[in-house]
Amino acid sequence: MLPSSAFAIPAESAVAAVADKRIRLLLLTDTPVLAPGGSERFLQNLATRLASDRYRITLVQLHEQKMPGNHGHELLTRSNLRLLSLPVHAVYDRSGLRAWMQLARMLRSERFDVVQSQHEKADILNALLPRRNGTVYISNRRDMGFKKSTRLQHLFRRLNPRYDTVVAPARQILSGLALGESLDPLRMTWIPNGVDTRRYAPAPLQRRLDARCGLGLDADDIVFGCVARMQPVKRHVDLLDAFVDVHRSIPNARLLLIGDGPLLPEVQSKIATLGLQDSVKLLSFRDDVDELLAAMDVLVLPSSSEGMSNAILEAMACGLPVVATAVGGNLHLVQHEITGLLVPPHDPISLAAALHGLAESAHVRRRMGLAARARIEREFSLDSMVLAFDQLYRRLLGRP
Repeated sequence: MLPSSAFAIPAESAVAAVADKRIRLLLLTDTPVLAPGGSERFLQNLATRLASDRYRITLVQLHEQKMPGNHGHELLTRSNLRLLSLPVHAVYDRSGLRAWMQLARMLRSERFDVVQSQHEKADILNALLPRRNGTVYISNRRDMGFKKSTRLQHLFRRLNPRYDTVVAPARQILSGLALGESLDPLRMTWIPNGVDTRRYAPAPLQRRLDARCGLGLDADDIVFGCVARMQPVKRHVDLLDAFVDVHRSIPNARLLLIGDGPLLPEVQSKIATLGLQDSVKLLSFRDDVDELLAAMDVLVLPSSSEGMSNAILEAMACGLPVVATAVGGNLHLVQHEITGLLVPPHDPISLAAALHGLAESAHVRRRMGLAARARIEREFSLDSMVLAFDQLYRRLLGRP
């Protein structure tokens, strides 16, 4: 277990803090900030790209785990950031009460200008914190709320008025909140995710060949990839059922599964049952996804629910066409037959047909990939996302 100060960067002196005119931003999240998931990468990008001469940032994870790999470690080197851990098992037990009390003390002593939370525990604690004049409170919803029970949705109907605004990266998320949680449209803010278009970019031929060689793939293989944690909502089982059909007619088709999670044993068993051991590669957790994307021809995401997928954004930035289910933010990101193909969820037959179509036409893959890259550059840059949050904070605080 990590103590609450385990990741802390030393705070500035009290005198300096009083004179400091920067916006004081408190970010709360349920999950390890240094984890490689999409919502964690969002926080890493936001915290490291907001101007250090304009923001003092405290990140609090309601979790004890420090993740392996290199994701987010720039956070630990920035003088305007500190990272704290307040492990919470449940908001209604002693750990939740301790976290609420410590956050309330921090709010009083450090007088944060903005408190922004994401995920259910953080959102509930944020909503229950004492309100302080001059502080704005923001809930940042990262998915369609597929984990929320009816009881939890009812609770959030009562809590939502406590936030000055609710931000989401996809309009579909906000529409779902309006329907499921009676969220007032006047409290909605849409800010799409952004992607680093310098790190995630189309790979030159030699880099592509080198990436394939490192994975034991041939130059003429048709390589599909899925970047997703192995949990039920990501529907790896549907992808395997579709891929086995594709592989029967296209023997040089290959599938890369990048990510780990609780369903890994089930995925391994299904691969063996389908006889796909030689054509499916399980790559587990990787912190070099940009290099792995260079080896792919198509990204596939067969989820039953999605917010705004960073995996899709990053693949599109790399010039890859995307096959995804027509759910949530995928409907906004993937333009059917322009930047990729959309298929119904829970439908391996339709998914297989889409994979077949792209496997058989390099021309279509290239056309869609070029359109995908152009759309990312036009609408989903990381700089645009960070600027939108900066403008939101300043508008809510009444600052120029």
